Amino acid sequence: MFIQGNEIYLFSGYLITIIVSVIIAKGLGLSWLPSKPVRYSFDVSAIFPTPIISMGLLAIFYRLGYVWIYHGIVLAVLIGVISAVFTKYFFFYLFPKPPETQEVLE
Repeated sequence: MFIQGNEIYLFSGYLITIIVSVIIAKGLGLSWLPSKPVRYSFDVSAIFPTPIISMGLLAIFYRLGYVWIYHGIVLAVLIGVISAVFTKYFFFYLFPKPPETQEVLE
C-alpha cells in the first residue's frame, strides 16, 4: 500500500482535519455531545460523526494520491470545513433518522 507523502505530513493532516472540523462544527452551532441517552441518540454533534467523516474523506484523497499543495495540509483544512458543513446541513438527507418505535409492555 502506497500513500503519498511522509508519515509526519499524514499524521498532521489527520490532526488538522479533526481540529478544524470540530471547531467549525461548534461554530455552526452543533452541540459537543448528542442528547441523553447517548447510546440511543440519533443527534449529530461536534465530536461524532464530524471528525470521523473528515478523516474518512481525507483518507480517500490520500489513497487516490491527491494531496494538492503543502503536502495535503490545505486539503485537510478544506475537508475539515466541508465535513462540518455537511454534518450540520446535509447529514440527515443522506442518512435519515429511523422512525420512532413504541415499546409495548405486555
